[in-house]
Amino acid sequence: MPNYNTHRTFNYAVFVAITVLLYILIGPALSAINLKYFLALVAGYYIGTDFITPDLDIKSRVIRRWGALRVIWLPYMWIFKHGQSSHNIVYGAVVRMLYLGIIVLGVYYLIFRSLPPDTIISPVYIIIFLAGIIIANALHVILDTLF
Repeated sequence: MPNYNTHRTFNYAVFVAITVLLYILIGPALSAINLKYFLALVAGYYIGTDFITPDLDIKSRVIRRWGALRVIWLPYMWIFKHGQSSHNIVYGAVVRMLYLGIIVLGVYYLIFRSLPPDTIISPVYIIIFLAGIIIANALHVILDTLF
C-alpha cells in the first residue's frame, strides 16, 4: 500500500495535470469559470489530500498532522477498520465529513449555546468544497487499489 507521501504526490500531480489539460483544451473558456468556485475546489482538494483522508482510521502521518486535535479521531479509529468502509470512494469521505461536522457543530453549540446563524457562504461553495474532498479521497482509494 502506498505511503503518505506517495498519496500526496499522486494527488497533487493528478490535480496539476488535469488543470493544465483543461487549460490547454478549453483555454479562454476557463476564464468564464468563477475563480471563487475554483478556490473552493482547491481548498477542498487540499483538505481531502492532507487532513481528511481514508487513513484517519490508523495511526498514520495524517493523524499526526492534526497535532493535539488528533484525539477527535480516536472514536473514528475505534469504529472503522482500515481498508474497509473508510476506503469506500464516496461513503468513506462522506462519513468523515459528517463525523467532523457533528463535532464542530457540537463544540460551537457548547461554547455559544446556539447553532450558527444563517450562513453567509453560498451552498454552492460548500458543495464544491466537499466535492474537492471527495475527489481527493477517491484518488487515494484508487491508488491503494492499484498497489
